[in-house]
Amino acid sequence: MAKRTLGVGKQSKGLKKLKKSENSPTPETTPANQITVEVEENVDPENELVQLKGLWKTYFDSDRNDEMVLNGIVHECDRLVRSAAPSEAVSGSESSETQSSDAQLVHCSEFHAIYALALSELTIFKAGDEKEEKSVAGFFDAAAERCQNGLNEHPNAPLLKLVRAKVALQRIPLQFISKIQVTDTNASQLRIHELLEGAKKDLQTVPEYSELTFEVLQSFDDLLDIVENFGHENEIDEGLDSDAEDELDEIELPDQHPLFQVRAEVASNYSFLRQKLQELFSTIPKGTKLYHSVAKKLGQLHLSAAQPSSQIYLELTYENDDEDVTEIDGLSATAAQEQALGLVTDAVHYLEQASTDDEPQSWVDVAEALTDAGNLYAAESKDQEECYDKAEKLLRKANKATHGKYQNILDNLLGTSEDSD
Repeated sequence: MAKRTLGVGKQSKGLKKLKKSENSPTPETTPANQITVEVEENVDPENELVQLKGLWKTYFDSDRNDEMVLNGIVHECDRLVRSAAPSEAVSGSESSETQSSDAQLVHCSEFHAIYALALSELTIFKAGDEKEEKSVAGFFDAAAERCQNGLNEHPNAPLLKLVRAKVALQRIPLQFISKIQVTDTNASQLRIHELLEGAKKDLQTVPEYSELTFEVLQSFDDLLDIVENFGHENEIDEGLDSDAEDELDEIELPDQHPLFQVRAEVASNYSFLRQKLQELFSTIPKGTKLYHSVAKKLGQLHLSAAQPSSQIYLELTYENDDEDVTEIDGLSATAAQEQALGLVTDAVHYLEQASTDDEPQSWVDVAEALTDAGNLYAAESKDQEECYDKAEKLLRKANKATHGKYQNILDNLLGTSEDSD
């Protein structure tokens, strides 16, 4: 199972609620009209919503290490909300028309979504700083409120539900997990499991926003990994390889620990994640960058899901010296083999879809999955040899293209590593 560190990094200016009030703190902002953005062809570049969407895309497609664009979005959204608010001071037809136009915009589901996304993303520039805990909570509160306001007007808007899921999945690690300890017993106060279940209900595939959908699903994957490795952050920070084969022992949590129930349901949550990724994958045009990325993630998740049953099959078949032991965790060798093969076969399929002609590592990914599949077939069987042969061809191809980068993997497959030492 992959090991990753807790994703708490840098963040930005805090904001409890964006309302026109003397008591409402506002972030340091860069006005939207000082940020250059690209807009799609055949659209009105003067349209406020077009500009907001362009601002968000500018941030979404960037390396996201500068909150300037986010502050610009929040600044602009706040201005539009105030402009759209009824005012006795409005005079003249132009002012009235502007107010009417802004009022229409701020009631649009995409406006609420972009506003909430910007607020939520600003937490990335604050989390991890003890002095900014209230700011982080304030941003998340404001983002959640904006989603709810939008859903009050557009109850069935899939984009708003997706964004609300993103806010929750970002909030759980940044605001809560980053502060809890192994010995905590405040599950009823934090209600992390309830927050996660709400996010799962909101998490739906939105083909028009496929890249955002994939990002939300990746956030869910990261969260599950954090939960699995909770308590081992120090070991991971000290350099544990995220792909290490030797897994850390799971730390036992109290029954009332905020992550106890979430951890107990990790396997079913991974199954849910694979299902949602498959739904997304079916909507993406073949050959696109996103198509390859989603296929790769599906391949990786299927390989991870196959690990427990694969280990049971191999242990019962090749390492079991006790004839009385015919099952492990309720699985016989045959049942474990069938379960693991189904998952690994699917992994091979997805990794083949993820493979590209100009990326040798993608060929190696397929080869390693084929090797896993071969290991699950009877020794020296036709199926096993076919898997190994295909894997060998891919590894030789990748090794040649990279001038020997994958020689160790190839040697391991061929059983020649000892001879080459």
